[in-house]
Amino acid sequence: MKTVKDLLLAMINATLILVALCLFLLWQVSKSGERIAESFASGLTVLAPVEQSVDGLRKEVSDLRTDLAELTNGQFILTDAAVSRLEMTSARLDRAMTGLEDRMAELSAKPEKLTDYAIDKTASRAATELQTLLQCRAPEA
Repeated sequence: MKTVKDLLLAMINATLILVALCLFLLWQVSKSGERIAESFASGLTVLAPVEQSVDGLRKEVSDLRTDLAELTNGQFILTDAAVSRLEMTSARLDRAMTGLEDRMAELSAKPEKLTDYAIDKTASRAATELQTLLQCRAPEA
């Protein structure tokens, strides 16, 4: 009878130790998730100055177009080829900035995309590392 009682106590102790270990690991994983989310949240606040610089570049392109229009209508003489090259360049810059601005707005509106991407990458790396660990074997004598 004493052996059965000792066996039951040992099983309960082992179960409690496993539960405590699982809770500890869950706590560590949740802390890692929170750190990743905070990192991306701070990363999103970094986008604000970039967005301001894009707005500044957009204003510069607009000013460039205004200057080109004044040059073509004013006293200065520019060749038509030079004007068309400048206009094509300003249009290309404007399209690039519009695309960049749209992408930043999309990322700012949906920060969970960044978080989901980071979590997926972290999970795949962890799975790869665990797979490597599972393949470890003791050397045979």
